[in-house]
Formats: sequence, structure tokens, C-alpha cells
Amino acid sequence: MELFNPSDLWSSCLQEAENRLESTEFEAWLKDSIYEDINGTRLVIRFRNSFVAGHTKSRFGNMLEDIIRDISGRSELALQFIGNPAEPGPSVTEKLPSRNSSSSSESTFLRSNYTFEHFVVGPSNQLAHAGALAVSRDIGSTNYNPLFIYGGVGLGKTHLIQAIAHYLRQEGLNRTFRYISTELLVETFIRCVLRNDYTSFRKLFNGIDYFLMDDIQFLKGKVETQEAFFHRFNELTQQGKQIVLTSDRPPHELPGLPERLISRFQSGLVADIKPPEYETRLAILQLLVRDEELEVSLDVLDFIASSIRKNVRQLSGVIHRLAAMSRLTGCKVDMNLAQKEIRSSLGTITRRLTPGNIASIVAEGFDVSPSQLKGKQRKRSVLVPRQVAMSLIRELTSMSLMEIGSFFSGRDHSTVLNSIDRIKDLKEKDPELERKIEEIRRKLVSI
Repeated sequence: MELFNPSDLWSSCLQEAENRLESTEFEAWLKDSIYEDINGTRLVIRFRNSFVAGHTKSRFGNMLEDIIRDISGRSELALQFIGNPAEPGPSVTEKLPSRNSSSSSESTFLRSNYTFEHFVVGPSNQLAHAGALAVSRDIGSTNYNPLFIYGGVGLGKTHLIQAIAHYLRQEGLNRTFRYISTELLVETFIRCVLRNDYTSFRKLFNGIDYFLMDDIQFLKGKVETQEAFFHRFNELTQQGKQIVLTSDRPPHELPGLPERLISRFQSGLVADIKPPEYETRLAILQLLVRDEELEVSLDVLDFIASSIRKNVRQLSGVIHRLAAMSRLTGCKVDMNLAQKEIRSSLGTITRRLTPGNIASIVAEGFDVSPSQLKGKQRKRSVLVPRQVAMSLIRELTSMSLMEIGSFFSGRDHSTVLNSIDRIKDLKEKDPELERKIEEIRRKLVSI
């Protein structure tokens, strides 16, 4: 059996898991995990407490073991998840040398390479990048407050918002910021409600010059949190503090939010990030290869850039996995290895998925006909597969909500949006449906 470094293997596994999961899921459950030991063929992974370890095992355990086996090529490997015996205290992972962050906890969420220097600018993201750089240099600019950045999964929203935080820390401008996920904001508010003490929630907004929040779409349905956030939002803007928000969709498409919040999101600069063009993708790959200190020929980079068209995170994931395989096995990153990686991990991203073949695979998976998906029936046995098809078409193609609605017999964009949100809710409540959708997704990318 070839020797391998289990610590490096777990690091590579985390990189791949980050590519597959929502950023909030990864940060909440996996980000702080560490490799501790190896027990026979089991890698022992420690989490901050037993609850996190147990939840991660039940929700992500199979996926993580599949990743470990794929990367290592060792089918016998398994994972053992353990938690710290003591209750976790406040984060002390990194203490800031200056007052450029209002708390040490923010720094633990900042990825070291999510800086402006590591962000490749192209036509697809030029406005969002310019806006982020402008607010970093000029606090509370009337034209850019708030700065609202939106775009699909893995296109660079979190990179830009963290780049602002890094800029504030590194420039020595004596300006404070708070960087937080929307889920953490909601969790903090819920704890305050239970204790009938809102001190912790107010502290999130006090004494800062910049308020940076990821994934505002997760405020959906959180009525009391929305109300509290609305008032804090107004206070910050009246005080000339800069607000930066990210979302997976533009303000007017955010469901379950009051109009007064949406209008405030639209009052500053709204900037979208689209899938990168070929030249931008190639430049991103060249930067990633340089950072990994890999030797990769231009024709291999050209193949990867031509194969992966929609997702910067997938580009990053491919390079990280190739680098890990090269380090673990000593093999050269050539065209054969790149083609194998694209085929095994990303399936046929090399060919463009169409709404027709996505609908056909979904129909087959749910034992209905494609014509039923496009028809008018509203029985659950047809409605849920139709909503799954809409959700996967939105995820796996560049079609707009309106174009997807048109494909499904002229339904409007709000119907498509509601269907996508409905599937998100159903997956949280129905693990069996979530597994079925994941199976269909794997089939789609491996045709």
C-alpha cells in the first residue's frame, strides 16, 4: 500500500466538500474540523463539539467518505467523527493585531486567498469588483450604500465581500467591520428572543464602520429578524456606515421579504456576477496553478477552461484535486489526468445540458413522462417532479427564470421561483427526496 498523508487527504476532502456545499453549510459544520488520528483504515476527525460531529456524520458522512475514497483511490478508507469533550468557548483561532475587526470571531471566517489580488476581473464581474473596491476605499458612499452583489453559486460573491474585509484589515485605515452570515444573524436573534435579552444582537451592529453580510436570501420567512434587521439597517445608513450584502438573486426576486427591505437593498449599487467568459476562466486557472505551484501545460488549462463554463468554484475544485492527486501519488498533471478528473468528478460539464434532457432524466427518476412535467396537472406525483426539474434546470444551465417558465408551457417567472424555493424547503424536511434529487443530479453530470 502506498504511503499517504492523512492530514493532507482530509484537507483535500474539505476543499472538495466546500465546492459541493452551500457556503453557509460548509462554514457551519465542516470549516473548523481537523484531522486528529488514523485508527486502522478510519481517519479520526475532530469537531468543536459532539453535536456538530453527530450532525455532520448523519447529513454529510456518506458524501465525505465518497470524496476521501475518490481522492485517495482507497475504497477501504472510512471516517470517524468525534467532538471535543468540553463545551466550546468563544473563537480564539486568530486574534487581530489591530482594531480593524470588532471581534476575533470574524477573522475565522475569512479565507486567506479571498483578496482583491486573487480575484480575476472580467466582463462578467467588472461592476461588482469595481463597486467592492470603491466602498473599500470610500466609506458610506451615497451612491454605493448599500452595495448589493448577487449571482449564482460559486461565481465569487463571497470572495468579493471577504476581499473588502481583508482590504480593511491590511490597509491600516483604522476602520472596523463586522462580517457575518445571514444564518448566524438569525441564530443570534433567536437566542436573544429566548433569553429576552437583545444585547448580543445589538452588538453585531455597534461600533463598526462596515457591516458585511453573506446570503441575505436566508432571511426569507424570518419575520421578526427582518423587522429587527430593518431598524439596524436604517441606523447604520443614517450614521454613514457602509453596508455590503450578497445574495443568489437580485433584490426584486427575493421571496418572503417585505417591500420596504427590498427597496432599501435597491437604493444603492446593485451589481451582478455572471458566469465567467473563456478568457476569464483561463486567467483564473493560471492563478490557481501558480498558487498551487503546479506545472500544467496550456493545452490542459485550455481543456479545463473549455469544459467548465459556469462555476469558478468548480474550476478551483478541479485544480485543488489535481494538485492533491499529484502530491499524494507523485503523478504528473497531464491531459489524461485532467480528462479523468473532469469525467469522474464533474461528469459531462464538457457538454451543455439542455432543459429537455434534464426534464427527461427527472421524469425517468420519478416515473412520469416529460409531457406530464410540461402539462397542467397539479397532483403531487407530477407537481414535485416538475418543481425538481425547474430547480435543476436553474442550477445546471444559464437559463433565466422567464426562459425556464417558457419551457414549461409558458409559466411565469414567479412560478419557477416559487418552485425552486419549494424544493429547497422539501429537501430539508424529506431526506429521501434529497437523496433522489442528488442521484438525479449525479446522473445528469455523468451522461
